[in-house]
Amino acid sequence: MHRPAHLLALLIALAGTSAGDALATRGSRYVTSGQCAGLPGVQLKMAKGFCIGLAASGLGLPRGVLPLADGRVLVTDLGRWDAKAGRLLMLSPRPGGFEVRPLLKGLDRPHGLQTGPDGKIYLAEAGRILRVDLERTPPTTPVITGLPAEGRHPLKQFVFGPDGALYISVGASSDHCEDAPAPRGMRCPEAERDTPAAAIWRYAQVDGRWVGKPFARGLRNAMALAFAPDGNLWQAENSRDTLPGGGDAETLPHDELNRIRPGAHYGWPYCTDMGRFDPAFAPGDCSRYTKPERLLPAHSAPLGMAFYTHADAPAAWRGSLVIGLHGYRREGHRIIAWPFDTTGRPAQKFKVLVDGWQASAHHPLGAPTDIKADPRGRLWVTEDRNGTLLVISPL
Repeated sequence: MHRPAHLLALLIALAGTSAGDALATRGSRYVTSGQCAGLPGVQLKMAKGFCIGLAASGLGLPRGVLPLADGRVLVTDLGRWDAKAGRLLMLSPRPGGFEVRPLLKGLDRPHGLQTGPDGKIYLAEAGRILRVDLERTPPTTPVITGLPAEGRHPLKQFVFGPDGALYISVGASSDHCEDAPAPRGMRCPEAERDTPAAAIWRYAQVDGRWVGKPFARGLRNAMALAFAPDGNLWQAENSRDTLPGGGDAETLPHDELNRIRPGAHYGWPYCTDMGRFDPAFAPGDCSRYTKPERLLPAHSAPLGMAFYTHADAPAAWRGSLVIGLHGYRREGHRIIAWPFDTTGRPAQKFKVLVDGWQASAHHPLGAPTDIKADPRGRLWVTEDRNGTLLVISPL
């Protein structure tokens, strides 16, 4: 799911959208009412103890978000799928909204944004990771280059680990290795080669150079990545679009929540759910692959997630893993939170934090993309379908 072809009409409509110098909440498709932490309130169905405000609109195709310590917010605008038209935007707070200023232009399908252990900003284009220093000329330095930038899932998400290494998602070039030569047996070339796609790669500095190795594989599109407080890496998986062997493609296969272990293989494209085998790869055995910790709704398309550990987070939600479900089908367009117990395991069921994005007179259908928490316990959410930045604030 989440294919560029499905978004072509939307991209054409948004290609000319730009963020001006005026307050960026103007022209929004949302009907706002009241206030949420000084911003226009959005009338979505919120969990008790929270409100949601509209920080900015007209942001193009906003993907990554990064709140800064001084109150400003960085956002990547993907631009277009077929041209280097992406931007890095700086949003500066003003009464009732944010002023938007482009910092970088001509980026190649930018997505991920993180602060590194060195305090610098890191940005992911489709084929490389850049370090951004706006006080220098040129303002960007390539850190990792040569990443696969074509195919069905070219965008890059990444996180820094407690070890200072970079963990980068390299998505599969196909849905379920459907282009592999037959007979396929149990070997999909891009999943099994020495330089796999459908994998998470770990890059560490060795003698001043970033050296990468596969960390885990069999993960179709790991756009949601987050390290837990205990140091474990978690991933929410965008599973395949079509059901192995045919059948009900609306409710199966499930998307997944995975604890990522070094060297593990999570089964793409051969197995989905808790071991549902694709007969196109027969003979085979799903027991050889690492199973998900939990299942997410089918085609919910998790894209952004963050552990909500801040002291100002409401107690009932503190420590939860917050996940944005980007999917346009019936199980998407929500933000959920998965409680974790004291042993570091997710509860059996998630809780819904934001809902009600279904068709309404008060707001368009939503598509939450990235999520980051700030030191005040607020959650910043980009939404690429409508070009907005939303803020979830504790009451």
